[in-house]
Amino acid sequence: MVSRPILANQSGHSAANNPSVDDVWREVRARLKGEYGPTVFSSELARLRVRDGDGKSVVVVAPTAFSKAWVEDHAGARIRALWASFDESGRSVLIEAESAKEATRDVTGNAAVLPRQKPSEPLKPVSRAPDGLGKVRRSGDRFTFDTFMVGPSNELAAAAARSVINASPSPFNPAFFYGDYGVGKTHLLNAIAHAVELGSSKRKALYLTAEEFLSGFVSAMRARDTIAFKDSVRNVDVLLIDDVHFIAGKPKTEDEFLHTIASLMADDRQVILASHSAPGDLPVCDPRLASLLRGGFACQVMKPDLDLRRKILDCKIAQARGHYPELDVPEAVRDFLAARITTSARELEGVLNNVIARTALMGRDVTLETVEDALRDLAITGERKISVDDIQRAVALRFNVKVTDMVSKRRNKAIVTPRHVAMYLAKTMTTRSLPDIGRRFGGRDHSTVIHAVNKVTALLEAGDPLNAQVDRIIQDLKG
Repeated sequence: MVSRPILANQSGHSAANNPSVDDVWREVRARLKGEYGPTVFSSELARLRVRDGDGKSVVVVAPTAFSKAWVEDHAGARIRALWASFDESGRSVLIEAESAKEATRDVTGNAAVLPRQKPSEPLKPVSRAPDGLGKVRRSGDRFTFDTFMVGPSNELAAAAARSVINASPSPFNPAFFYGDYGVGKTHLLNAIAHAVELGSSKRKALYLTAEEFLSGFVSAMRARDTIAFKDSVRNVDVLLIDDVHFIAGKPKTEDEFLHTIASLMADDRQVILASHSAPGDLPVCDPRLASLLRGGFACQVMKPDLDLRRKILDCKIAQARGHYPELDVPEAVRDFLAARITTSARELEGVLNNVIARTALMGRDVTLETVEDALRDLAITGERKISVDDIQRAVALRFNVKVTDMVSKRRNKAIVTPRHVAMYLAKTMTTRSLPDIGRRFGGRDHSTVIHAVNKVTALLEAGDPLNAQVDRIIQDLKG
């Protein structure tokens, strides 16, 4: 089991069982940094702070309305799920932008010293009235097909997504989109939900993250009211579930997940799923669920090429002008960013937000120099970012095994050695935390990863023939 701090119980009698807001927030921040990576964390999440709400809630405070919108869209559900896992007192989590009054005080409540303003006036954000679409989380025009930029890496996925909006019955069910983090899967699912809700067929759509599905099911079981939960997720025409890999390997949740999507499909209702792994690579315990996932349409969403990154950047800049009408990003800067940030659309947006914070908010022009300063502070070099998925595939290829075997419970030497090597490389070549790496290898805990890393390190230091294999894998990954 992964070690965790002592959580608050419902009665809250013991001080040891009643962690402070600051203690819980430290745990949540640590997990967010491990899951989102240092670049996104430093540009979007590091400046968040937390304060007590009304006793039944806590408030996560973002420095600007722009930042608050990004956090709500990209990390809100995850923050709430993590908070619930570390704090059993049942407090809800609100995400708010820092008010002018709060901005003049530091975290201790003392008057803060504000930086001297430049002679030129900084750009002022333009507020927008919120509007919603019932069960669909609508974020203005952020996650629609109009803002989903299409290129060779995602054109099949975009075409497939559009084809299911009004189709009844669906031409393929379930539809399964997979690919690395930040390539646009979440955007695509939200765009489908948005289009379904606005369509002429009057169909209902429900978008959930796997964490929300999991926490909702667990809460229903604790309350002994699973009927209401089942009704809420099965009484829709289109069910969209993101990050399905978080459900894999949890038998009870897998069972409910299986019956949910099987029930919807039996009624010719559409199921759309997304994950960082292909259906056949998920460490699913239930063979019925594995068969159902593999029986649908699976489409990979790949990393954007240079032309698509430039289109995405232009779209993000146009959206940012909704908040900062005078924002001007020269063509040379756009070309530079599109060429430099090659990892994902999400990281490209994170760098753009950081550039805006350093320029528009401070009344400065966007230049190549200010962009280079931002990249230097974010430690972005433009080198290809290697993911755990990349490592698993490269190791499996070199050792002639399947990724599904490496993340399975099998313990024969032909599987254990490549598994240990993959864990070692994941620890040394990525910024993922030990618990996160363990989860990506079939839900193992951090102590298993430590054991694997130590064992491979000892073999390499002793000059074991494994050295040559590891070197070749590293060359494959960097090449």
